[in-house]
Amino acid sequence: MDIQYLMRQAKKLEKAMADAREKLSEISVDAESGGGLVKVRMNGKCEIARLQIDPKALPQQGSDPADLSMLEDLVSAAVNAGVEKARAASDAHMAEATGGIKIPGLG
Repeated sequence: MDIQYLMRQAKKLEKAMADAREKLSEISVDAESGGGLVKVRMNGKCEIARLQIDPKALPQQGSDPADLSMLEDLVSAAVNAGVEKARAASDAHMAEATGGIKIPGLG
């Protein structure tokens, strides 16, 4: 077994992973809740790029406090769905960059 070859391969893999991590911010996923009343766009780093709330979802002044609670639940649901999609996209992107090699600490 050639140690020099293994070291070169490890350096290539390290560079591929660093490049892939840098590109995570370019990945974009969309999620929604409440039948589209709340929409969120996230990048591969699970950062919110956009949060959109349909005016129909906004509680009216003097309305039941439960309306505000419902909106908060819709926002939470949309963000959580976005995180799930962003993680899946990120995992797929990193797997592609590493050639499918499972690397501890990336999952």
